[in-house]
Amino acid sequence: MQLTSLKRKWRNAGLPPVFYHTTFVDNAPLIISEQKVSANKDNSICRSKNISVSLSDRLTKGIVEFFGNVVFEFDALSLYQRNTLIAPRNYGVAEDDINRYDELPFFENEWRTPDVVDFDLNDINKVILITSKDFREPIFESITSLLEVATINHCFLSERWLPDNISSDTRRYFFRLENWSRFQNILISTASFQ
Repeated sequence: MQLTSLKRKWRNAGLPPVFYHTTFVDNAPLIISEQKVSANKDNSICRSKNISVSLSDRLTKGIVEFFGNVVFEFDALSLYQRNTLIAPRNYGVAEDDINRYDELPFFENEWRTPDVVDFDLNDINKVILITSKDFREPIFESITSLLEVATINHCFLSERWLPDNISSDTRRYFFRLENWSRFQNILISTASFQ
């Protein structure tokens, strides 16, 4: 399928323009050098429970708090083309099953793919370094020099400017699943006519 056609289908399905992967500063050099993100590797607080690589379609304070202070912003479609198993996390809850809403972390905005996500450095839009204050912090000195050598755009963002994720984002969760299903149906119908 031609790239422009795939881009149009992605956009028409209302899928996100970017995916974020959040990690700790110690992990970032290895991710950049290997050009892949692996599940159950590196210093993650959820490491023992992860059987897949987690991506999100927006950034919140909670995601940064749990997963780290270095955020890779990927072009979503480019990443999907290299890793076609990427899909939104599905909790298997019907939209009318309101009683189960409170028990699920809908705020995660999570997309998943098994085991490993491969990427090319050109798939990275930028790397966002999350600070606890409004100025550059010494912890980022090693990663900023690496990013400059690799000519990867980066910026600093204070954690206080990120939205909270205290409330459940149920509507966005179902919207994501519906849009993904629509995109998959478009791909299937396009393939059947070729």
